[in-house]
Amino acid sequence: MSSHFKNRNLKFLLFRIGLPLLLFACNKSEQYPEVQIFGHAGMGMNIAYSVYHDNSEEAIDLALSLPNMDGVEMDVRMSKNGTLWLFHENRLEYSTNGLGCIAELTDQEIEQFQYKSPHKEYLVRLDTILTKLKAGQTFILDIKHWNDCAQAYSDMQRFKNALLSIPNTLKNHIIIDSSYPYWLNALSQSFRVVFSTVSYEEGFAKLQEIPTLYGLMMRSKDISAEQISVLKALGKTVYLFEMRSSKMQRATMKKAPTAILADDPRGALIIRD
Repeated sequence: MSSHFKNRNLKFLLFRIGLPLLLFACNKSEQYPEVQIFGHAGMGMNIAYSVYHDNSEEAIDLALSLPNMDGVEMDVRMSKNGTLWLFHENRLEYSTNGLGCIAELTDQEIEQFQYKSPHKEYLVRLDTILTKLKAGQTFILDIKHWNDCAQAYSDMQRFKNALLSIPNTLKNHIIIDSSYPYWLNALSQSFRVVFSTVSYEEGFAKLQEIPTLYGLMMRSKDISAEQISVLKALGKTVYLFEMRSSKMQRATMKKAPTAILADDPRGALIIRD
């Protein structure tokens, strides 16, 4: 065999071996192990990524079962009885067979309602979900303050009392997400609280005004990597949401936030890990 042919075979062999190693190295360099992954309302707000409705027990079970999942974000409303339920929309008729608002109804009434999704999941109480918390995982509770039927905000002290009823063993694994500035100071005395805002400037000012705040919750498009770096240097956390594709999830992880609320948790875990 000619030396030219041997050299050509050797180059081809090195190419076959080297290319996968190169691709592996590139993929490794694009991993983001420090970014925590939370399922957005379970498996995301788009049922295309989940066979179950957002904020349902089934969707949360599925999200928590994913390997290396850091936790789940959920939307929380208070019933007429002072019980915390998971539900996103202002009014029940938007996505269930019920009518009206969670705040105006008793627990006995709410427990009868089902989502209009294919599996017709029942609405679920927060205390049912809290029992599912696994070691190393965290729950983010997005507090829904507004009572659309009464056109008024819920009573803060009643809502806080409902939150304080969470067992002490779980409180260190709970983060409260609030968009209502007037509740931040009171809630942050007892919980880790992130302020949900669309304005970095407003969020930064609120962190200075209320030093006990844990951090900010923002849409990915409303904050830059540089701004995230500033907040983390101050010891604050940054949670980002509203990512509708793998490309957007990857771009958000590159900003190095504390965590993302993933609408495609499976895809986000693949990108990160």
